[in-house]
Amino acid sequence: MTPKLPKFLNKLKNKPLLPLFFNKDLVVCHNIVKACLANELEVIEFVDRGASSKKNFSIIKKNLETNGDIQFGVGSIKTVEDAKEFIDLGADFIVSPFMDKKIGKVCKKNHVPWIPGCGTLSEMIKSVKYGAKLVKLFPGSVYGPNFISSVLAPCPSLKIMPTGGVTTETDNMRRWMNAGAYCLGMGSKLFPEELVASEHSDKLKNHISDVMKKLESIR
Repeated sequence: MTPKLPKFLNKLKNKPLLPLFFNKDLVVCHNIVKACLANELEVIEFVDRGASSKKNFSIIKKNLETNGDIQFGVGSIKTVEDAKEFIDLGADFIVSPFMDKKIGKVCKKNHVPWIPGCGTLSEMIKSVKYGAKLVKLFPGSVYGPNFISSVLAPCPSLKIMPTGGVTTETDNMRRWMNAGAYCLGMGSKLFPEELVASEHSDKLKNHISDVMKKLESIR
């Protein structure tokens, strides 16, 4: 029997795009989340960057409680202490820029999915050993799609998400997905600065819609 996928992985399988963002302006944050939800993106990563991160994350997370089963996690977690704090704030998953087994153990203890950044096959295998169900290839621009197809050849059960180097161009997304990426992590390319302001919320929603149409066309 095929093991049941964790909730966040099942959602990413259906919509293989993990949007990630940070903004100090809470209104802008809400507009970004609203644009994601309008496009049925139900796994969203808020990046821990700056003094206002925990406060803004907490407010957004609370507001999402009335929006159905949304998986709202946090990225750029570099310490065990930050992992614990965000888990206490309700993070549905934790993303790190590197592989730290101590962070992995904290996530496993609290039954919170952990997505570590990896740059070698050895790191990926160790991450799975420490509880990761999905690993982040970071920075993707350094490794390229061929890295994914190469590591999946001996280890086809790995689930890999490239982040950094993923763009909104159809050819770029096609190369990553054809190489075997489980899903794609996308930040500034999905949320261009000129569209994230509150007065451009509809334009941002339409921009994400266009990206999703491209992604769906190559699956």
